[in-house]
Amino acid sequence: METASVLSASHPRVQKWVEGSFGQLTQAQELTLPHILAGNSVLLSSPTGSGKTLAGFLGILDHLVRAHEAGDLGSGIHAIYVSPLRALTYDIQKNLMAPLEGMGLVEEIRIGQRTGDTSTTERAKLKRKPPHILLTTPESLAILLPQAGWAEALQSVRFVIVDELHSLAENKRGAHLMLSVERLQQRLARPLIRIGLSATAAPLPLLAELLVGTRRDCQIIEARMERRRRVEVLSPVRRNPYPPAGYTAQRVMQDIAQIVERNRSVIVFCNTRSATESVSIRLKNALPDLAPKIEAHHASLDRDVRLEVEDRLKNGELRAVVCSTSLEMGIDIGSVDCVVMISTPKGISRALQRIGRSGHSIHMASHGILVATNVNDLMECIVCAEMTRAVQLDAVRVLEKPLDVLAQHLVGMAMEGGYTREMALSTLRAAFPYRDLTEEELDSVLNYLEGGGRSLEKQYRENFGKIIWLDDCLTVPNKKVEREYLANVGVIHTEGMVTVYLGKRRLGQIEESFLKRLKNGDIFVLAGRMVRLLESGVGEAKVEDAMGRLPTVPAWNANKMPLTSGLAHEVARLRTELAARVGTDSNEEVCEWLIERFEISNSNALAIVLHCQNQLRVSRIPTEHSLLIERFVDDREGSDADLVQFFFHTLIGRSANDALSRIIAYRVKEAVGGNAMVTIDDYGFLLTLRSFQSLGLEEWKVIFQNGDAEADMKASLQHSELVKWNFRGVAQTGLMVPRNRPGQDRKIKQLRWSSEILFRVLSEHEPDHPMLVQSYREATHTFLDLPRAMDFLQLAPKLEWRLVEVPVVSPFSFGIFASKIKEGLMLEDPEEAIERLWREYEKKVGGAGDAYLPSGGAPAH
Repeated sequence: METASVLSASHPRVQKWVEGSFGQLTQAQELTLPHILAGNSVLLSSPTGSGKTLAGFLGILDHLVRAHEAGDLGSGIHAIYVSPLRALTYDIQKNLMAPLEGMGLVEEIRIGQRTGDTSTTERAKLKRKPPHILLTTPESLAILLPQAGWAEALQSVRFVIVDELHSLAENKRGAHLMLSVERLQQRLARPLIRIGLSATAAPLPLLAELLVGTRRDCQIIEARMERRRRVEVLSPVRRNPYPPAGYTAQRVMQDIAQIVERNRSVIVFCNTRSATESVSIRLKNALPDLAPKIEAHHASLDRDVRLEVEDRLKNGELRAVVCSTSLEMGIDIGSVDCVVMISTPKGISRALQRIGRSGHSIHMASHGILVATNVNDLMECIVCAEMTRAVQLDAVRVLEKPLDVLAQHLVGMAMEGGYTREMALSTLRAAFPYRDLTEEELDSVLNYLEGGGRSLEKQYRENFGKIIWLDDCLTVPNKKVEREYLANVGVIHTEGMVTVYLGKRRLGQIEESFLKRLKNGDIFVLAGRMVRLLESGVGEAKVEDAMGRLPTVPAWNANKMPLTSGLAHEVARLRTELAARVGTDSNEEVCEWLIERFEISNSNALAIVLHCQNQLRVSRIPTEHSLLIERFVDDREGSDADLVQFFFHTLIGRSANDALSRIIAYRVKEAVGGNAMVTIDDYGFLLTLRSFQSLGLEEWKVIFQNGDAEADMKASLQHSELVKWNFRGVAQTGLMVPRNRPGQDRKIKQLRWSSEILFRVLSEHEPDHPMLVQSYREATHTFLDLPRAMDFLQLAPKLEWRLVEVPVVSPFSFGIFASKIKEGLMLEDPEEAIERLWREYEKKVGGAGDAYLPSGGAPAH
C-alpha cells in the first residue's frame, strides 16, 4: 500500500517501470521519493544493498520524463551526480540505462561521464552536446565551473547527488566539493535540490549540514533495512596466547583458504596495500588450483587492472579478491558470499561498510569474519564484532576550513569573474566546512594569491601571483594562470610513484623510495603477481614474471589506520572488566563470561584469560581509570645497559598516541635534556631513554600536566619531517608548487626541491603564512590527533597512576616492543620478536601453561 501510494505521485512511466521491474519500492526508496518530488533536499542513510542509488535517481527521472513531455528538456544539464570514485560513475551509467530503456527514453535523455579517465575527444563531445545527467567526480566538477564553454549548460542544473557522502566528510575532497556546489548555487536562480547518499554513519544531522550548507533545510531519512547481519571472530590463537613464530601466519592462511573453498566468492580486506599483496600471493600458494581465480585490488594498481578484477568478480569468475580499502565503497561487484577482514578495520562504520559488501541484495544476509592474528588483536576483534552487531557508530568529524583548498577555489572563482570580496566571503561561508571562516583568514589567503605572501611578493610576485582585482572583482592576471589551474585541480598530491610495466601492460605503481632499495633481478609482488625487476628509468620500471620465487613485498607509505575513539574506548572498557574479574573469579567463570558476551570459542576465551594472568604476574592490567607506566631495563648479555624503556598504556588510539608521545618526548628533552626514541601503537607508546633521563612517578606526573600542550606540540614539530611532508601536499593543493605544468608532468625531485626551499623561507621569515599554518594544522589535527591527546592530558590528574618496574617486557607490551624491534615488516617478523619476548618471559618468570596458574591468578602489584 505504501509503495502504491508513493508511486501514485510519480509520472505513470516511472510508476509502470518500477512495478514491472521490482513490484515494489524498498524502504529507502519509499521514504526518499516523496521528498524529492516535493523539491526538498534529502540525506539518505541506509546500508549497502538497500537500493539507495535508485532512491536518489527516481525523483530525478520523474523530473526528466515530465520535462521531456513538456518540451522543456533543452540542451542543458539537469542533474549532476558526484562520486568520490571514478569507477562508481562508470557503474551508475550502466545501471541508469535500464530505467531509460524501460521507459523508452534512451534517445531522449542523455547521460554523460566526465572524470579524469574521460578522453579529450569525449570531453569535446560532452561540451558540444551536454548530457541531461552528468556523472562526475569532485575534481572534474571544479574543472568545469570556471570554463566559459560549460557556463550555459550548468545554468539549468536542478539536482546534485553526492554519493558516499560519509567518505568525503572527513577529508579535503569533501571540503573541496562543498565549495564547488556553493559556487554552482551562486550562479543559479533557484535553490539546488541536494541529495546525499551515505552508508550507515553518524551523526546524521552533521552530515546533512555538510550536504546543504548553512541556513538551509534538509530532510534526514534513515532506512533500516531488515537484513540479517552475521559477524564472526576467527583466530588461530588457541589455548596458547603466544604461539611459535610462523604458526599464526600459516594458520591464518589455512583458515582463509578454507573459507574461500567453501564459498563461491569472497572479499578479503587488509588494512594496508603491502598486506594486500602479501596475503594475495600466499592465498594463491595455499590454493594452487584456484590461483587463477584469486586477484589483488588496491589503489596503486593500474585502472585497467582494477576494472578487469571488478568485472571478473561481478561476473562470478573469481573466487577471492584480496584488497585494501579500494572495494569498500559502492562499486557494483555483484553477489559476494562472505567478507573476511584481517584484523579490525579500526572503526565500526568501516566494518559495517565492508560487511555490507557481502550478500549484496536486499534479501540476502551479510556475513563478515574478523580474523585476529594475535591475542591483543583478538581482544580488539571481539569488541569490534559486538559493536558492529549493535551498530554502535563512530562520530564523523568534518574537516574544518582547509586553507589550501580555499586558495585553489579562490583562483577558480577569479576565473569565473564577478566575485567581490563580500560575495566571495558569503559564498565560502555558505559551505559548511567554511562556516566559521574569518575575514582575517580570507585576507591572508587572498594576499598569498596576489603575490606569494609578505616574504615572497617583493621579488617573486610574477611567479606566485594568481589573482588580481579589477573593478573590485576577483580575476586572473593571464591565461597561463588559467591553464595551470585546470592542470592542478584537486587535493591528491604527487607522492613519487613509479609506474611498473609487465611487457606493454601497466600493472600499477610502487613508491620511488621502495624502488631505490631494489637492484635489477630483485623480486617483488604487485597485483598479486611475483615479478622480477629488469630495469628502471625516470618514473617507470620494467619487470617480468617470476612465479615460484620468494618475493620482497612493496611497502607503500599509506598510513596504518588509526583506531577510532569509540572502538578504543570499548577496548579500554573490556580491559577494565577483565582487570576486575581476573584474579577474583575462576578461569572457568571468566571464560564463560567472555563466551556468552562476545560469542567466541572456549579456546580463544582461555587465551585471553591466560594473557591477562601472565600480565598480572609481572605488572597490572591497564584500564580506562588508570595510567599504567612500565619501566624495563634489558639486562641480557649484549644489551645496552644504559637504555631504559618506559611503556605508557594510554589506550587512546594510534593518532592520539602519536601526538601525545611527541609532546611528552619534547617535555622530557626540555626537563632533563637528550632525545627520546618513540614507538607508538593504538594502546600506548614506548619511550626509549638513557639512564640520566629516567624519571620517577611524581616527575612523570609533572611531565603529563596539561600546560600549553598545543605550544609544546608545535615546538616538537618545528624541525620534523611530518610538517615538511604535509607542506609538500599543501603547497601543491594551494597552487604554490603546481603538480603539473600544462603539457608536462613535473618531476618529483623538482616538486620536492621547490617545496623544501619554500618551507625553509616561510618557516624563517613568515611563520603565519596560510600554507604553513595549514601544514601545521594538518600535522596536528589530521595526521596526528592533537585534540584527543589534549583531552587525555586534562583527564590524566584524575587517573590512578601506577609505575611498575618489570623484570621483562610485559605481555600487554609485546606488540609495541615488537614494533620497536622492526617497524612495519611482514607478519612473520613481529611474530618472531614476540616469540623471543615470550621465551625471555618464561626464563625470568616461569611458564604460563594453565597447569601451574592458580584458578584465580594473583596480581603482582
